[in-house]
Amino acid sequence: MKKKVAYFLSHPIQYQTPLLQKLNTLENIDLQVIYFTDHTIGGLDRQFGINVTWDIPLLNGYNYIFLKNYAKKPAVSGKFWGLINWEIFNYLIKNKPDIIIMHGWGYFSNILLLILATILRIKVLMRAESPLKQEKNKGKLNTLIKKTIIKLCSSFVYIGKENKAFYKSLGVKEHQLFYAPYCVDNERFIETAKKFNKLTDDIRLKYQIPTKNRIALFCGKFITKKRPLDILEAYVLNPQQNLSFVFVGTGVLETKMKQLVKKYNLENVHFAGFVNQTELYKYYISADFFILPSGYGETWGLVVNEAMVHSLPVLISDEVGCTANLVHEGVNGFTYPYGNLKELNNKLTFFSEVSNEKLKEMGENSFEIIQQYSYDETLIGFKKAIFS
Repeated sequence: MKKKVAYFLSHPIQYQTPLLQKLNTLENIDLQVIYFTDHTIGGLDRQFGINVTWDIPLLNGYNYIFLKNYAKKPAVSGKFWGLINWEIFNYLIKNKPDIIIMHGWGYFSNILLLILATILRIKVLMRAESPLKQEKNKGKLNTLIKKTIIKLCSSFVYIGKENKAFYKSLGVKEHQLFYAPYCVDNERFIETAKKFNKLTDDIRLKYQIPTKNRIALFCGKFITKKRPLDILEAYVLNPQQNLSFVFVGTGVLETKMKQLVKKYNLENVHFAGFVNQTELYKYYISADFFILPSGYGETWGLVVNEAMVHSLPVLISDEVGCTANLVHEGVNGFTYPYGNLKELNNKLTFFSEVSNEKLKEMGENSFEIIQQYSYDETLIGFKKAIFS
């Protein structure tokens, strides 16, 4: 007999869709995905600051429904009261799922769902992203609240080492934990990369970047959490003349970034604007290494996965959640102390001076490491957790 699985998510997310599609292929699972809002199916993305419509299908290959959001100020950017879905109760009574998969606890609707599931005695499988290093200093009240939430869940899928350490710090037992690595659609990126045409797709040609220059790539929203300004502020401390920077994305910090570029007359800095999923490969393949200087709130950093599947060495702030899993120091990249511009500059100097052979070796190591982080591996963890 199939298990009825209700997977509750805030909104459609490009990184989640392949997992949902794969879960839906399992013969002994009857999956339905319940979204709290249809945000991201076209419309304003407040953090990008523009209207965004993803160019990959987010709703194909699985059953889904949208619940009505009653929030006065709807939001999916970490605003607790941004999602209020009273229809959760009716859904649970009508559909009687055997198990609920719940992604985090950041919204009122998550807490409402957890309370109702407890009352109705429905098993809850929690998938959250929190790394221990970002949770340590949040205070006793925060810890107490999360311990209470944790006690209402039956089992947990953890995305990496820091996430597992966080669960264990709250008293979760080993038998309740199932490893389901955080990942991107490696197969799609690898297949898309085969289309790369150096004559038409190389961003070095597009921006007339000198052949001798190494290209440092940043992809993401230009927001405080991502700290893209750190890259420029670190660079001007001791400029390496053979480095060029390409920033893919948009956001509220764009004006400040361009002001800094103008102030220091940085002709080696280029802004690509928003680039959709099926076009990103051109930037990853053309680049020489990838930088993510994010701070608190970057619970994993899936753009690092994307960079690594394109064989790029990585330079990542030690505050980013994925570092314990994905960054092997000196092997495929480096971490540096969050916000330490001098140390970031030192690492930029390394990438400006390292031999082509070493750079290529580090990129190849990235590709090998990221093969362990695939949806097939994630599916194994979910399947074990669902039937535990």
